[in-house]
Amino acid sequence: METNLKTYLSVKNRESKEYLLTRFSRCAYAPTIELFNELFEEFKGRCGRSVEKFLENLPNECWCNAYFQGKRYGEMCTNAAKSFNSWIRDECHLFLTSLVDVIRVKLMEQFSRRREFGNKWNLMIDIGKRCCSCRLWEIDCLPCKHGFYAIKRSEKDLNCFLDDYYCVSSYCDSYSHSIYPVPSMWKPNVVVDDDVVLPPLCKRPAGRPRTERIPSKGEIKRIRYSRCEKMRTHNQKTCKQALL
Repeated sequence: METNLKTYLSVKNRESKEYLLTRFSRCAYAPTIELFNELFEEFKGRCGRSVEKFLENLPNECWCNAYFQGKRYGEMCTNAAKSFNSWIRDECHLFLTSLVDVIRVKLMEQFSRRREFGNKWNLMIDIGKRCCSCRLWEIDCLPCKHGFYAIKRSEKDLNCFLDDYYCVSSYCDSYSHSIYPVPSMWKPNVVVDDDVVLPPLCKRPAGRPRTERIPSKGEIKRIRYSRCEKMRTHNQKTCKQALL
């Protein structure tokens, strides 16, 4: 859709096209209808009438997450079809019956390889110890994708395997305490010992004190401007984004 959308964009500037395509991608990946409507209205306000007419002929459930009723499993493009076509590139010139037989043999070999590979994963996860050989469960204290699948297969409650850190009650407890204001700026009248800690003997350096932190070695300062909305090492004068 992005490829077809390029032909309907009225802007000629390359960076402006990339900016609008990025906005369109955000609309497609928006998980809720509310967020989709907000982003889509903003996108339509920046593109021409031809783009809006092009999208009117396409049902929302066919290209955006918010209206899709099925399960995408993270797939939003035709990469699977392209990968399959590349897989049979050397055999696509064959007659139909021969092509089907070649695909059968290739699938048979692929299933055999992946079956052997998958059988090695039997001892990967220990849900009792809350650990996995990928170590992500131990590091994040959240079940990894392997752990989620194992817990689902065991028909146990997933909430029992979540660390207390991710609970709503833990979040509320973190902010349940109050920080009280200081009643007075005056110091309390207390008797101190003879051992008084004095401030260090130092001389204030010349010039204004530094207000920004010292960047790490090799760190590049990137700035996001509202015109291009991209993190780049440029300033307002050198930004090449076209004014919209």
